[in-house]
Amino acid sequence: MASSNLEHDPLRFVTLDVFTNERFKGNPLAIVELPYGNGLGQETKQRIAREFNFSETVFLHPPSLEGEAHDRRCDIFTTTQELPFAGHPTIGTLVYLCREGNTAESSIQSVTLQTKAGLIRARFDHNLKIAEADIPHNVRIHHTPVPAGSIIDTQPSLSRPTNRLRQSCPLVSIVKGMTFVLINVLEAGDLTQLAAGGPCIDPKAIQWDDGWASFTGLYFYRIVCEDEAARRIHIRSRMFEHMTGEDPATGSAASALAAYLALQRGTAGTVYTFSIEQGIEMGRHSVIGVAVTLDRSGKSVRSVSLSGSAVVVSQGTMFV
Repeated sequence: MASSNLEHDPLRFVTLDVFTNERFKGNPLAIVELPYGNGLGQETKQRIAREFNFSETVFLHPPSLEGEAHDRRCDIFTTTQELPFAGHPTIGTLVYLCREGNTAESSIQSVTLQTKAGLIRARFDHNLKIAEADIPHNVRIHHTPVPAGSIIDTQPSLSRPTNRLRQSCPLVSIVKGMTFVLINVLEAGDLTQLAAGGPCIDPKAIQWDDGWASFTGLYFYRIVCEDEAARRIHIRSRMFEHMTGEDPATGSAASALAAYLALQRGTAGTVYTFSIEQGIEMGRHSVIGVAVTLDRSGKSVRSVSLSGSAVVVSQGTMFV
């Protein structure tokens, strides 16, 4: 007879590569299925996340007895902390939940995820194999930008005279708990020459607004091309964080960047669509889709939609 103690029962897990439809590209993700009953403690979840050693691990709660089978609560952990929201865990979990096919007449399947940042209403297109999520957002452009000199200290290649960084870089949160310094690199070669494992940014350079202290990554980007009439923007990006190094695909950072750029353009009621390529230098090419809709004033974000694909890589059982 299986033990009734969850701390000793085996747990099912699956790994996926997210923001890609090709295995060993994109951003790896682990999903651990939690059985009915008392959930794992925070310390145990953190140990499991460190064991996988991916940028994020999702702990997927079972469906409620009253709800739909594909409506789930999930907890998202890095190797060091729990996050209120993250993009590639959201897309990967949606693909995992919908991977077995669709019994409805429509090819579009609706799914709801409950995260610490709020409810995420999402859709999965079984024909295109793409998940799309209306992500929670509380876009905050912090009052104090980050000095360019602090960024250059972390990336010596940017100190060359041919490089051009603005005097400061915006500090932007997509939700409370997920913040990014947005660094516009104007030359393609400069983006390529960025290196992981360099010095950490001076903590004094990051000045969040009161009550907004959080995880903060450095998101370097370059606008490759922009169709102003169609409001479509193609971007190349790289994301660095001192604890995890470089990340091959960062949906939350892509969402923060897309929201910021849409607000800079500021056309009321307009939908801006972004295709963001990341992870190329790591050999893990990823494609992140973001659509941002501004409100009638053009000064606030009405909605943010994150989209992408994922592919299952492995599955198994773990003991805790």
